[in-house]
Order: sequence, then structure tokens, then C-alpha cells
Amino acid sequence: MKQDKAEKIIQKAERKAAKAAKQVELAGKKAEAAKQKQAARAEKKAAQVAKNAEKKAAKHAKKAEQATKKAQLAAQKAQEKQAKVAAKIAAKALEGEEDGAGGKKKKGKKKLLLILIPVAVAAIGAGAFFFLKGGGEEEEAPLEPIPIPLEYLLNEVPITALPVTGDEVLVYQEEVPPEPPAEPEAQDGGKDEAGTPGEDGGAPAGEEGGEEEPAAAPAEEELGFTKILYRYEGLKNPRSLAAAYAAVMSTEDAGFSLVDETLLRIDPPESYGESGSLQLARNIPAGEDGTGGGVQSLLLSWEGTSCSVLLDMPEGRVHDPKPEAPVSGSTRRGLSDLEAIHPSKLGLPGESMEAYSMIPQEGSVRIAGAVCMRVNIYSAGNQFAGSYFLSNDGKLYKLDEAANAVVELEWE
Repeated sequence: MKQDKAEKIIQKAERKAAKAAKQVELAGKKAEAAKQKQAARAEKKAAQVAKNAEKKAAKHAKKAEQATKKAQLAAQKAQEKQAKVAAKIAAKALEGEEDGAGGKKKKGKKKLLLILIPVAVAAIGAGAFFFLKGGGEEEEAPLEPIPIPLEYLLNEVPITALPVTGDEVLVYQEEVPPEPPAEPEAQDGGKDEAGTPGEDGGAPAGEEGGEEEPAAAPAEEELGFTKILYRYEGLKNPRSLAAAYAAVMSTEDAGFSLVDETLLRIDPPESYGESGSLQLARNIPAGEDGTGGGVQSLLLSWEGTSCSVLLDMPEGRVHDPKPEAPVSGSTRRGLSDLEAIHPSKLGLPGESMEAYSMIPQEGSVRIAGAVCMRVNIYSAGNQFAGSYFLSNDGKLYKLDEAANAVVELEWE
């Protein structure tokens, strides 16, 4: 009995050991598969990066080749033009010799000018060669992808970044320098106006003395803000991503608002297209020492499988639209007017609003640029009859729940 029991225990232990060995073997296979999968993913990502780098390098090489050809053509044209000018100068110099000068003197000057022409042409050709060889601008190196950022840094203020994940997504960061200020155009005066010498060689007309006033030193213009551009490539649905990001950043905690190019707050669009752009901005208060502050702007653009975010600090302030001038007699519209209206105006049955109860809701909404109060109306038995909006400019709206839109109603 004891021997049989011991054998059973041994057999049971052997089965457990075999099962454990199989589990270990299976775990090892899973780990190896995961390792191979991770290596394949890394290899795929590296191949994608190399492919993008090759495309950009080819693009830059093509641009450099075009620039070289253009510079060679320009140098050739300049060389021909200089040769023509030199020949013209030489011809004029020969024609301008005085008749009383000796033949040898003329001949000597002609030889000297003819010698100077090929020297000038050679100098021009050498200058063009050195410009093309090493005097041009250095070719910019292609951008390398960066790790997906969790937040942006705009003027040392952190901002939540576009919520993107996935190994197939590539992110590039670059700076966009400000455009240089436009140079003022020179103003040419008339021949006989101030600044042109008179016929007698005296001072210009309109000036008593011959002294000229010193030109005012040009004012130094401050350089603009250097923008920061983030480009995302390989996205599956950039349109939905941009819409969701705009909704999150427009909350009270984030503090951004949807604005137009003048930083005027606007309503969000009803729908987003396959390609488009939108701008988010917020005001930043200045510090206690009076420094800092301004406006932070995020310009989102999307198309195909890519999306970009441009960080900027534009001039101005984010502001609300100016309220429209109220219609005469509409400033006193309120709950009392709603209680006195005929139910048919609201699309409700009955002859009087006394059969209904009105409950104003907390907060406010904006419709057509006007601030509105929402009022829910209930019939007898506490049955919901509809939602209505009273605007601060005296207008009345009804919520069409089926279409998820508001319809303006007439008071009278």
C-alpha cells in the first residue's frame, strides 16, 4: 500500500515537472517571438527613416544641381555682358582720341585696351568659378526625426502636445525664422526739385545755402519671433486628431480659444474636411516684474496622413466679438416675456403658458456671437416639452434635438 502510494506521488511529481518544463519552453518561445517582432519593428522603422532621408537627400541634390546650372548661366551672361561693355568702352575711347595726337600714341592706347579686355573676361570667369566651387551657401542637412513630444515649450511655457502614439509616426521639428523687414523704396524727385543742382551750379532749388542736412540714421527694427514647427507624418486620421485636440485645448483648464487671423474668438466649425487648418490662441498675463505675457498661438494644418503644429507669439490680444446693437424694445426680453407668449409660438399645444413650468439652466451658451440663457420647459406631469434659448440681444431660439441644431423663433 505504502509503495503504491509512493509510486503515485512520484508519477504525479513527474507529470508536474513535465508540465512545468513545457510551460518554460512555451514561455521561451513567446519571448523569442516577441524579441523577433520587436527587432522587425525596429528594422522597419529604421528602413522608413533611411528611405525618408534618401528622398530628402535626392530632393536637396536636385535643388543644388538646379541652383548650380542657374548660377553658371548667370555667370555666363554676366561674362558676355562685361565683354560687350568692355568692347564698347574700348571703341568709344578710340573714337574720342584727338585728331592732333600722333599715330603711335593712338596705336599704343588701342593695344592697351585690347589687352585689358581678355584680362577682364578672365577675371570674371575666375570669380564665377570660385563662387560655384565654394562661395555658395552650404547645403542644409536633411532633418532627422525626433521622439514624439509630450509637450511643447513656447517662450518657456509648457503646452500639452498633440496626443500621438505609434512606431509608424515620424515627427520632425524645425525653426521658422521671421521674415526680414522690407526695405523702403527710394523716392526719385524731379529734375528741378530740391536735391537737384540748378543750371548755374549753385545750391539746389528751394535751399538758401549749399549745405546738405545729414541723413537721419535708420531706426533699428526688432526681429520678429522665431516660430517652431512640428510635422507629424504617418498618421491614420489627422482630421479627427486635430478636431479632438482643438476640443481639449479649448476647455477652461487649457485656456485656448478658436480664433481667426485677427485673434477674434469664433465658433467651432460644424465639421472638419479631409484637409484644412485652424488656429488656437490664448492670452498670457505678464509677470510681476512686467516682463513676459502676450499671446500664444497654435496653428494646426492637416492633409492626407500628415499634420503640422506651428507655435507662434503673434502681436495683439485674443478678444471677443463686439456685441451687436440691440433691436429696439428687445433688451427687456426675458422669462416674463416667455411666460406671456402663446404656446403655439413655441410649437407647444394649449392656449396659455400657465400649464407649463420653466426652469432656467446654469451657465450660458453662445449662439451667433450672442450669449444665451437656456430654459427647459415641462408640461403637466413633469413631462419634458423642449429646450429654448434667450439671447442677450432679445432673440429666441428652440433646440431641434433631432437635427442637433437651434432654430430662431419669432416673438410676435
